[in-house]
Amino acid sequence: MGSIFTIIDMLPAYGLLCYLLVAICIVIAFRAMIRIEGERRRLRVAVVAMLAGSAFVALLAYATYAIAAPYAQPDMVDFYRTYQPVVPLFLTGLFCVQAVSGVAAATGWRRGR
Repeated sequence: MGSIFTIIDMLPAYGLLCYLLVAICIVIAFRAMIRIEGERRRLRVAVVAMLAGSAFVALLAYATYAIAAPYAQPDMVDFYRTYQPVVPLFLTGLFCVQAVSGVAAATGWRRGR
């Protein structure tokens, strides 16, 4: 029974780590797309789809943080309340990095290097 509470205690942190992993994978995919020669329209569609999926995962990560944090143990609740104002900034910052990488991939910017 104690393991269930451990999962609930760490669920907000797991959500943020999951989005960090998604962001890293998407940025790596966009970096690989920069080198692709071909139809830019298809690349733009792929970039928009990946950014839409990433935004959805970011919303899920924030919802997990907001919903599960109050149910954690008291010491963890204080920890999560301390960092609650920073979480949207963290998620938005990661999304902005992905968006810049996506624009670079869709436009072919830096392909010559």
